[in-house]
Amino acid sequence: MMISSNRVDDGQGTIWLNDVDCSGSETKLQNCSHSIETSQCHHYEDVGVHCFLSCPAEENEGRLRFITSSVENIGRLEINYRGEWGTICSNSFGHAEAAVACRQLGYCSGQMIPYQYIDDGNGTIWLDRIDCSGSEHKLINCTNSIDTSHCRHSYDAGVKCYISCPAEEDEGRLRFITSSVENRGRLEINYRGEWGTICSNSFGHVEAAVACRQLGYCSGQMIPYQYIDDGNGTIWLDRIDCSGSEHKLINCTYSIDTSHCRHSYDAGVKCYISCPAEADEGRLRFITGSVDNIGRLEINYRGEWGTICSNSFGHVEAAVACRQLGYCSGQMIPYQYIDDGNGTIWLDRIDCSGSEHKLINCTYSIDTSHCRHSYDAGVKCYISCPVEADEGRLRFITGSVDNIGRLEINYRGEWGTICSNSFGHVEAAVACRQLGYWCVLH
Repeated sequence: MMISSNRVDDGQGTIWLNDVDCSGSETKLQNCSHSIETSQCHHYEDVGVHCFLSCPAEENEGRLRFITSSVENIGRLEINYRGEWGTICSNSFGHAEAAVACRQLGYCSGQMIPYQYIDDGNGTIWLDRIDCSGSEHKLINCTNSIDTSHCRHSYDAGVKCYISCPAEEDEGRLRFITSSVENRGRLEINYRGEWGTICSNSFGHVEAAVACRQLGYCSGQMIPYQYIDDGNGTIWLDRIDCSGSEHKLINCTYSIDTSHCRHSYDAGVKCYISCPAEADEGRLRFITGSVDNIGRLEINYRGEWGTICSNSFGHVEAAVACRQLGYCSGQMIPYQYIDDGNGTIWLDRIDCSGSEHKLINCTYSIDTSHCRHSYDAGVKCYISCPVEADEGRLRFITGSVDNIGRLEINYRGEWGTICSNSFGHVEAAVACRQLGYWCVLH
Protein backbone atom coordinates (compact mmCIF):
# COMPACT_ATOMS: atom_id res chain seq x y z
CA MET A 1 0.00 0.00 0.00
CA MET A 2 1.05 3.64 -0.42
CA ILE A 3 2.63 5.40 2.56
CA SER A 4 1.97 9.11 2.99
CA SER A 5 4.93 11.28 1.95
CA ASN A 6 5.11 12.84 5.40
CA ARG A 7 6.00 9.39 6.83
CA VAL A 8 8.88 8.81 4.40
CA ASP A 9 12.40 10.27 4.65
CA ASP A 10 13.17 12.79 1.91
CA GLY A 11 15.30 11.51 -0.97
CA GLN A 12 17.94 13.34 -2.97
CA GLY A 13 19.11 13.56 -6.54
CA THR A 14 16.81 13.30 -9.55
CA ILE A 15 13.04 12.95 -9.27
CA TRP A 16 12.23 10.80 -12.29
CA LEU A 17 8.51 10.13 -12.53
CA ASN A 18 5.30 12.04 -11.88
CA ASP A 19 1.57 11.38 -12.37
CA VAL A 20 2.02 7.59 -12.41
CA ASP A 21 -1.31 5.89 -13.30
CA CYS A 22 -1.60 2.07 -13.30
CA SER A 23 -4.49 -0.23 -14.22
CA GLY A 24 -3.12 -2.87 -11.81
CA SER A 25 -2.30 -5.50 -14.44
CA GLU A 26 1.18 -4.17 -15.25
CA THR A 27 4.24 -6.29 -14.39
CA LYS A 28 6.53 -3.26 -14.13
CA LEU A 29 5.78 0.20 -12.72
CA GLN A 30 7.43 1.74 -15.77
CA ASN A 31 4.71 0.18 -17.92
CA CYS A 32 2.11 2.36 -16.25
CA SER A 33 1.35 5.73 -17.82
CA HIS A 34 3.51 8.48 -16.37
CA SER A 35 5.06 11.87 -16.92
CA ILE A 36 8.74 12.79 -16.76
CA GLU A 37 7.88 16.43 -16.18
CA THR A 38 8.93 16.67 -12.50
CA SER A 39 10.14 20.26 -12.33
CA GLN A 40 7.37 21.18 -9.87
CA CYS A 41 8.08 18.21 -7.57
CA HIS A 42 10.16 18.27 -4.37
CA HIS A 43 11.79 15.52 -2.33
CA TYR A 44 9.43 16.10 0.59
CA GLU A 45 6.77 14.66 -1.76
CA ASP A 46 8.71 11.45 -2.47
CA VAL A 47 6.54 8.31 -2.67
CA GLY A 48 6.69 5.56 -0.04
CA VAL A 49 5.18 2.07 -0.03
CA HIS A 50 4.37 -0.63 2.53
CA CYS A 51 4.80 -4.10 0.96
CA PHE A 52 2.96 -7.05 2.53
CA LEU A 53 5.08 -10.01 3.67
CA SER A 54 2.11 -12.30 3.11
CA CYS A 55 -1.48 -11.98 1.90
CA PRO A 56 -4.34 -13.88 3.54
CA ALA A 57 -6.59 -16.37 1.82
CA GLU A 58 -9.72 -14.65 0.52
CA GLU A 59 -11.96 -16.23 3.18
CA ASN A 60 -9.77 -14.80 5.99
CA GLU A 61 -9.67 -11.26 4.62
CA GLY A 62 -11.37 -8.85 7.00
CA ARG A 63 -11.41 -10.94 10.19
CA LEU A 64 -12.12 -8.84 13.31
CA ARG A 65 -11.03 -8.97 16.93
CA PHE A 66 -11.56 -7.08 20.19
CA ILE A 67 -8.76 -5.50 22.17
CA THR A 68 -10.56 -5.22 25.50
CA SER A 69 -9.75 -4.02 28.98
CA SER A 70 -11.82 -5.24 31.93
CA VAL A 71 -15.09 -5.76 30.01
CA GLU A 72 -15.06 -8.53 27.41
CA ASN A 73 -17.63 -7.02 25.04
CA ILE A 74 -16.28 -3.45 24.94
CA GLY A 75 -13.02 -2.36 23.37
CA ARG A 76 -10.95 -1.29 20.38
CA LEU A 77 -11.92 -2.92 17.10
CA GLU A 78 -9.13 -4.36 14.93
CA ILE A 79 -9.19 -5.90 11.47
CA ASN A 80 -6.90 -8.36 9.72
CA TYR A 81 -6.34 -6.86 6.31
CA ARG A 82 -3.81 -8.01 3.76
CA GLY A 83 -2.30 -10.42 6.24
CA GLU A 84 -1.73 -7.94 9.07
CA TRP A 85 -3.75 -6.81 12.11
CA GLY A 86 -4.44 -3.09 12.36
CA THR A 87 -6.96 -0.55 13.61
CA ILE A 88 -9.88 1.31 12.01
CA CYS A 89 -10.27 5.09 11.92
CA SER A 90 -13.37 6.26 13.78
CA ASN A 91 -14.09 8.93 11.16
CA SER A 92 -17.75 8.33 10.10
CA PHE A 93 -17.75 5.02 12.04
CA GLY A 94 -21.17 4.90 13.72
CA HIS A 95 -23.72 2.58 15.27
CA ALA A 96 -24.68 0.92 11.97
CA GLU A 97 -21.04 -0.02 11.33
CA ALA A 98 -20.62 -1.21 14.94
CA ALA A 99 -23.72 -3.43 14.62
CA VAL A 100 -22.26 -5.10 11.49
CA ALA A 101 -18.92 -5.63 13.23
CA CYS A 102 -20.53 -7.10 16.35
CA ARG A 103 -22.68 -9.52 14.35
CA GLN A 104 -19.53 -10.65 12.52
CA LEU A 105 -17.94 -11.27 15.93
CA GLY A 106 -20.87 -13.47 16.98
CA TYR A 107 -22.96 -10.97 18.98
CA CYS A 108 -26.56 -10.04 18.18
CA SER A 109 -25.74 -6.35 17.62
CA GLY A 110 -23.73 -3.47 19.05
CA GLN A 111 -23.01 0.23 19.14
CA MET A 112 -20.11 2.58 18.51
CA ILE A 113 -18.01 3.76 21.46
CA PRO A 114 -16.56 7.29 21.09
CA TYR A 115 -12.80 7.21 20.48
CA GLN A 116 -12.17 9.23 23.66
CA TYR A 117 -13.04 6.10 25.68
CA ILE A 118 -10.84 3.67 23.68
CA ASP A 119 -7.19 2.85 24.31
CA ASP A 120 -4.94 3.86 21.41
CA GLY A 121 -3.75 1.06 19.16
CA ASN A 122 -0.47 0.78 17.27
CA GLY A 123 0.77 -0.40 13.91
CA THR A 124 -1.18 0.13 10.69
CA ILE A 125 -4.48 1.98 10.51
CA TRP A 126 -6.18 0.01 7.74
CA LEU A 127 -9.60 1.49 6.97
CA ASP A 128 -11.35 4.85 7.08
CA ARG A 129 -14.80 6.25 6.19
CA ILE A 130 -16.54 2.89 6.54
CA ASP A 131 -20.18 3.19 5.46
CA CYS A 132 -22.53 0.24 6.07
CA SER A 133 -26.20 -0.16 5.14
CA GLY A 134 -26.56 -2.51 8.13
CA SER A 135 -27.34 -5.64 6.12
CA GLU A 136 -23.71 -6.70 5.52
CA HIS A 137 -22.35 -9.95 7.01
CA LYS A 138 -18.76 -8.67 7.23
CA LEU A 139 -17.46 -5.17 7.95
CA ILE A 140 -15.14 -5.35 4.96
CA ASN A 141 -18.19 -5.69 2.68
CA CYS A 142 -19.16 -2.11 3.55
CA THR A 143 -17.79 0.74 1.45
CA ASN A 144 -14.51 2.06 2.83
CA SER A 145 -11.37 4.02 2.07
CA ILE A 146 -7.80 2.78 2.55
CA ASP A 147 -6.42 6.31 2.53
CA THR A 148 -5.76 6.66 6.25
CA SER A 149 -2.86 9.10 5.98
CA HIS A 150 -4.77 11.72 8.00
CA CYS A 151 -5.74 9.29 10.80
CA ARG A 152 -4.02 8.87 14.16
CA HIS A 153 -4.35 6.07 16.72
CA SER A 154 -5.99 8.53 19.11
CA TYR A 155 -9.02 8.23 16.80
CA ASP A 156 -9.18 4.40 16.66
CA ALA A 157 -12.72 3.00 16.45
CA GLY A 158 -14.26 1.15 19.38
CA VAL A 159 -17.43 -0.88 19.84
CA LYS A 160 -19.70 -2.24 22.53
CA CYS A 161 -21.30 -5.52 21.49
CA TYR A 162 -24.60 -6.67 23.00
CA ILE A 163 -24.49 -9.99 24.80
CA SER A 164 -28.26 -10.33 24.29
CA CYS A 165 -30.85 -8.49 22.21
CA PRO A 166 -34.55 -8.26 23.11
CA ALA A 167 -37.36 -9.91 21.22
CA GLU A 168 -38.84 -7.59 18.61
CA GLU A 169 -42.04 -7.03 20.58
CA ASP A 170 -40.06 -5.84 23.65
CA GLU A 171 -37.91 -3.38 21.71
CA GLY A 172 -38.62 0.21 22.76
CA ARG A 173 -40.40 -0.33 26.08
CA LEU A 174 -40.51 2.81 28.23
CA ARG A 175 -40.39 3.53 31.94
CA PHE A 176 -40.46 6.49 34.33
CA ILE A 177 -37.69 7.25 36.78
CA THR A 178 -39.71 9.44 39.13
CA SER A 179 -39.07 11.39 42.29
CA SER A 180 -42.02 12.32 44.50
CA VAL A 181 -44.60 12.61 41.70
CA GLU A 182 -45.61 9.35 40.03
CA ASN A 183 -46.52 10.79 36.62
CA ARG A 184 -43.47 13.00 36.15
CA GLY A 185 -39.79 12.17 35.75
CA ARG A 186 -36.92 11.06 33.55
CA LEU A 187 -37.93 8.96 30.55
CA GLU A 188 -35.97 5.76 29.85
CA ILE A 189 -36.16 3.27 26.99
CA ASN A 190 -35.22 -0.38 26.69
CA TYR A 191 -33.25 -0.57 23.47
CA ARG A 192 -31.25 -3.54 22.27
CA GLY A 193 -31.78 -5.32 25.56
CA GLU A 194 -30.60 -2.53 27.86
CA TRP A 195 -32.29 0.36 29.69
CA GLY A 196 -30.94 3.83 28.92
CA THR A 197 -31.92 7.47 28.60
CA ILE A 198 -33.03 9.71 25.73
CA CYS A 199 -31.32 12.96 24.72
CA SER A 200 -33.63 15.97 25.08
CA ASN A 201 -32.28 17.54 21.87
CA SER A 202 -35.42 18.30 19.74
CA PHE A 203 -37.56 16.27 22.20
CA GLY A 204 -40.76 18.30 22.58
CA HIS A 205 -44.39 18.08 23.64
CA VAL A 206 -45.44 15.99 20.63
CA GLU A 207 -42.82 13.35 21.47
CA ALA A 208 -43.79 13.46 25.15
CA ALA A 209 -47.45 12.89 24.25
CA VAL A 210 -46.53 9.78 22.23
CA ALA A 211 -44.39 8.46 25.10
CA CYS A 212 -47.12 9.07 27.69
CA ARG A 213 -49.77 7.32 25.58
CA GLN A 214 -47.41 4.35 25.26
CA LEU A 215 -47.11 4.35 29.07
CA GLY A 216 -50.90 4.20 29.44
CA TYR A 217 -51.69 7.89 30.01
CA CYS A 218 -53.99 9.98 27.83
CA SER A 219 -51.25 12.44 26.88
CA GLY A 220 -48.36 14.43 28.31
CA GLN A 221 -45.83 17.19 27.90
CA MET A 222 -42.06 17.60 27.83
CA ILE A 223 -40.27 18.69 31.01
CA PRO A 224 -37.14 20.84 30.42
CA TYR A 225 -33.95 18.90 31.19
CA GLN A 226 -32.99 21.42 33.88
CA TYR A 227 -35.77 19.96 36.08
CA ILE A 228 -34.86 16.28 35.53
CA ASP A 229 -32.39 14.23 37.58
CA ASP A 230 -29.43 13.04 35.52
CA GLY A 231 -29.49 9.39 34.48
CA ASN A 232 -26.56 7.03 33.98
CA GLY A 233 -25.51 4.30 31.60
CA THR A 234 -26.20 4.42 27.86
CA ILE A 235 -27.91 7.34 26.14
CA TRP A 236 -29.81 5.51 23.41
CA LEU A 237 -31.71 7.94 21.20
CA ASP A 238 -31.38 11.52 19.98
CA ARG A 239 -33.29 13.88 17.66
CA ILE A 240 -36.59 12.02 18.06
CA ASP A 241 -39.21 13.46 15.68
CA CYS A 242 -42.82 12.25 15.99
CA SER A 243 -45.88 13.16 13.95
CA GLY A 244 -48.04 12.50 17.01
CA SER A 245 -49.95 9.53 15.61
CA GLU A 246 -47.40 6.88 16.63
CA HIS A 247 -48.32 4.17 19.17
CA LYS A 248 -44.71 3.71 20.34
CA LEU A 249 -41.92 6.26 20.68
CA ILE A 250 -39.54 3.98 18.81
CA ASN A 251 -41.81 4.25 15.74
CA CYS A 252 -40.83 7.92 15.40
CA THR A 253 -37.74 8.91 13.43
CA TYR A 254 -34.58 9.22 15.54
CA SER A 255 -30.81 9.08 15.53
CA ILE A 256 -28.68 6.62 17.50
CA ASP A 257 -25.62 8.85 17.26
CA THR A 258 -25.62 10.21 20.82
CA SER A 259 -21.87 10.78 21.13
CA HIS A 260 -22.44 14.51 21.72
CA CYS A 261 -25.12 14.00 24.41
CA ARG A 262 -24.61 14.13 28.17
CA HIS A 263 -26.87 12.89 30.98
CA SER A 264 -27.39 16.50 32.07
CA TYR A 265 -29.59 16.74 28.95
CA ASP A 266 -31.72 13.62 29.58
CA ALA A 267 -35.35 13.95 28.44
CA GLY A 268 -38.18 14.13 30.94
CA VAL A 269 -41.96 14.03 30.67
CA LYS A 270 -45.06 14.87 32.66
CA CYS A 271 -47.94 12.55 31.81
CA TYR A 272 -51.56 13.63 32.28
CA ILE A 273 -53.61 11.51 34.65
CA SER A 274 -56.78 12.68 32.90
CA CYS A 275 -57.49 14.60 29.71
CA PRO A 276 -60.55 16.80 29.18
CA ALA A 277 -63.34 16.09 26.75
CA GLU A 278 -62.82 17.88 23.44
CA ALA A 279 -65.67 20.29 24.20
CA ASP A 280 -63.96 21.46 27.42
CA GLU A 281 -60.51 21.93 25.92
CA GLY A 282 -59.42 25.58 26.06
CA ARG A 283 -61.82 27.01 28.64
CA LEU A 284 -60.68 30.37 30.07
CA ARG A 285 -60.95 32.09 33.43
CA PHE A 286 -59.95 35.34 35.13
CA ILE A 287 -57.77 35.50 38.22
CA THR A 288 -58.75 39.01 39.29
CA GLY A 289 -57.85 41.47 42.02
CA SER A 290 -60.26 44.20 43.11
CA VAL A 291 -61.74 44.73 39.63
CA ASP A 292 -63.90 41.97 38.15
CA ASN A 293 -62.97 42.48 34.52
CA ILE A 294 -59.19 42.93 34.84
CA GLY A 295 -56.69 40.22 35.75
CA ARG A 296 -54.49 37.29 34.82
CA LEU A 297 -55.81 35.06 32.05
CA GLU A 298 -55.73 31.28 32.60
CA ILE A 299 -56.62 28.39 30.31
CA ASN A 300 -57.70 24.82 30.97
CA TYR A 301 -55.54 22.75 28.68
CA ARG A 302 -55.21 18.97 28.73
CA GLY A 303 -57.26 18.78 31.90
CA GLU A 304 -55.28 21.31 33.98
CA TRP A 305 -55.49 25.06 34.60
CA GLY A 306 -52.41 27.07 33.74
CA THR A 307 -51.22 30.44 32.51
CA ILE A 308 -50.39 31.93 29.11
CA CYS A 309 -47.06 33.52 28.19
CA SER A 310 -47.43 37.19 27.24
CA ASN A 311 -44.86 36.85 24.45
CA SER A 312 -46.62 38.23 21.30
CA PHE A 313 -49.95 38.34 23.20
CA GLY A 314 -51.61 41.61 22.13
CA HIS A 315 -54.94 43.41 21.92
CA VAL A 316 -56.31 41.17 19.14
CA GLU A 317 -55.67 38.05 21.25
CA ALA A 318 -57.15 39.76 24.32
CA ALA A 319 -60.31 40.65 22.36
CA VAL A 320 -60.77 36.99 21.33
CA ALA A 321 -60.27 35.85 24.94
CA CYS A 322 -62.72 38.40 26.32
CA ARG A 323 -65.43 37.49 23.79
CA GLN A 324 -64.97 33.83 24.78
CA LEU A 325 -65.47 34.90 28.42
CA GLY A 326 -68.78 36.64 27.53
CA TYR A 327 -67.57 40.22 27.19
CA CYS A 328 -67.97 42.29 24.04
CA SER A 329 -64.23 42.82 23.63
CA GLY A 330 -61.06 43.62 25.57
CA GLN A 331 -57.44 44.65 25.57
CA MET A 332 -54.09 43.26 26.70
CA ILE A 333 -52.68 44.38 30.06
CA PRO A 334 -48.85 44.51 30.25
CA TYR A 335 -47.42 41.68 32.33
CA GLN A 336 -45.82 44.16 34.77
CA TYR A 337 -49.32 44.94 36.11
CA ILE A 338 -50.43 41.31 36.51
CA ASP A 339 -49.90 39.11 39.57
CA ASP A 340 -47.66 36.11 38.84
CA GLY A 341 -49.40 32.77 38.47
CA ASN A 342 -48.14 29.30 39.37
CA GLY A 343 -48.23 25.80 37.97
CA THR A 344 -47.97 25.06 34.25
CA ILE A 345 -47.50 27.73 31.59
CA TRP A 346 -49.49 26.22 28.74
CA LEU A 347 -49.31 28.41 25.64
CA ASP A 348 -46.90 30.83 24.02
CA ARG A 349 -46.77 32.93 20.83
CA ILE A 350 -50.56 33.02 20.41
CA ASP A 351 -51.49 34.67 17.10
CA CYS A 352 -55.16 35.41 16.39
CA SER A 353 -56.79 36.93 13.32
CA GLY A 354 -59.56 38.32 15.55
CA SER A 355 -62.40 36.26 14.08
CA GLU A 356 -61.88 33.20 16.32
CA HIS A 357 -64.58 32.17 18.83
CA LYS A 358 -62.08 30.51 21.20
CA LEU A 359 -58.50 31.49 22.02
CA ILE A 360 -57.36 27.91 21.45
CA ASN A 361 -58.47 28.19 17.81
CA CYS A 362 -55.68 30.71 17.22
CA THR A 363 -52.21 29.51 16.26
CA TYR A 364 -49.85 28.98 19.20
CA SER A 365 -46.82 27.14 20.49
CA ILE A 366 -46.75 24.74 23.44
CA ASP A 367 -43.00 25.11 23.87
CA THR A 368 -43.00 27.35 26.93
CA SER A 369 -39.68 26.22 28.38
CA HIS A 370 -38.28 29.77 28.11
CA CYS A 371 -41.31 31.43 29.81
CA ARG A 372 -41.61 32.48 33.44
CA HIS A 373 -44.68 33.38 35.49
CA SER A 374 -43.43 36.96 35.73
CA TYR A 375 -44.48 37.20 32.07
CA ASP A 376 -48.02 35.78 32.46
CA ALA A 377 -50.59 37.36 30.13
CA GLY A 378 -53.33 39.61 31.48
CA VAL A 379 -56.44 41.19 29.98
CA LYS A 380 -58.97 43.92 30.63
CA CYS A 381 -62.38 42.97 29.28
CA TYR A 382 -64.93 45.66 28.32
CA ILE A 383 -68.19 45.51 30.24
CA SER A 384 -69.97 47.25 27.36
CA CYS A 385 -68.97 48.15 23.84
CA PRO A 386 -70.43 51.07 21.89
CA VAL A 387 -72.47 50.68 18.77
CA GLU A 388 -70.34 51.28 15.70
CA ALA A 389 -71.79 54.77 15.13
CA ASP A 390 -70.69 55.94 18.62
CA GLU A 391 -67.16 54.47 18.45
CA GLY A 392 -64.55 57.24 18.66
CA ARG A 393 -66.61 60.13 20.06
CA LEU A 394 -64.51 63.00 21.48
CA ARG A 395 -64.95 65.41 24.36
CA PHE A 396 -63.13 68.32 26.01
CA ILE A 397 -62.16 68.39 29.66
CA THR A 398 -61.74 72.18 29.96
CA GLY A 399 -60.65 74.66 32.55
CA SER A 400 -61.66 78.36 32.44
CA VAL A 401 -61.66 78.49 28.64
CA ASP A 402 -64.34 76.49 26.84
CA ASN A 403 -62.36 75.65 23.73
CA ILE A 404 -59.03 74.68 25.32
CA GLY A 405 -58.43 71.55 27.34
CA ARG A 406 -57.61 67.87 27.55
CA LEU A 407 -58.91 65.73 24.69
CA GLU A 408 -60.65 62.46 25.55
CA ILE A 409 -62.06 59.67 23.35
CA ASN A 410 -64.76 57.07 23.88
CA TYR A 411 -63.19 53.86 22.70
CA ARG A 412 -64.77 50.41 23.06
CA GLY A 413 -67.43 51.84 25.39
CA GLU A 414 -65.14 53.71 27.79
CA TRP A 415 -63.80 57.27 28.01
CA GLY A 416 -60.02 57.70 28.10
CA THR A 417 -57.19 59.99 27.11
CA ILE A 418 -54.87 60.11 24.09
CA CYS A 419 -51.05 60.04 24.31
CA SER A 420 -49.36 63.18 22.96
CA ASN A 421 -46.57 61.14 21.36
CA SER A 422 -46.54 62.23 17.68
CA PHE A 423 -49.84 64.12 18.20
CA GLY A 424 -49.39 67.43 16.36
CA HIS A 425 -51.28 70.33 14.76
CA VAL A 426 -52.67 68.20 11.94
CA GLU A 427 -54.17 65.73 14.44
CA ALA A 428 -55.55 68.60 16.52
CA ALA A 429 -57.23 70.07 13.44
CA VAL A 430 -58.99 66.74 12.73
CA ALA A 431 -60.15 66.47 16.36
CA CYS A 432 -61.45 70.06 16.46
CA ARG A 433 -63.41 69.65 13.25
CA GLN A 434 -64.97 66.48 14.74
CA LEU A 435 -65.95 68.53 17.82
CA GLY A 436 -67.68 71.14 15.62
CA TYR A 437 -64.96 73.79 15.39
CA TRP A 438 -63.99 74.80 11.87
CA CYS A 439 -61.42 77.55 12.20
CA VAL A 440 -58.28 75.98 13.59
CA LEU A 441 -54.99 77.84 14.06
CA HIS A 442 -51.90 76.03 12.73
